[in-house]
Amino acid sequence: MPAIPVREAMTAKVLTIGPDANVATAAKLMAKNSVGSIVVVKSKKPIGILTERDLLMKVVSADLKPSKIPVKKVMSQPLVTITPDTDITDAARIMARNGIRRLPVVERGKLVGIITTMDIMKISPDILESGFQVESGREEMEESVCESCGEVTTHLYEVNGMWVCEDCRDTMTR
Repeated sequence: MPAIPVREAMTAKVLTIGPDANVATAAKLMAKNSVGSIVVVKSKKPIGILTERDLLMKVVSADLKPSKIPVKKVMSQPLVTITPDTDITDAARIMARNGIRRLPVVERGKLVGIITTMDIMKISPDILESGFQVESGREEMEESVCESCGEVTTHLYEVNGMWVCEDCRDTMTR
């Protein structure tokens, strides 16, 4: 497969917020823009990311009041980033290795975009065809992106011609 740079698949318009803003404001911005994350910037430099998972695991499950919690207290950090020239296959590997679904794209210290697992799947679904192994008479993939939910995982299973994570497999086989 020819190399495809991240710049061809990334979203250039990235939702951002300052670290001192409260979580309620961040969540409202995410909902208004229909996105699952917001990049936290300080002096125009990305320093963290707040994701739906952060909201669920660090705010909702802890029964914290979102309007009283600054974003910097619950954002994911250190921030894993890539450059616009990174190959999307390498971006997918970085996501899988770090267990993340979004990678801010940074050039010369400045945020220039974001790429998600779904962005990669849209431009290059054949990335899912690498890393196969046979185990117990069924095929599995070592690490890649679920074609159903977009989750980066270390194990995908083939169900009805799709490569899916364990949760989606269980839902699809019920």
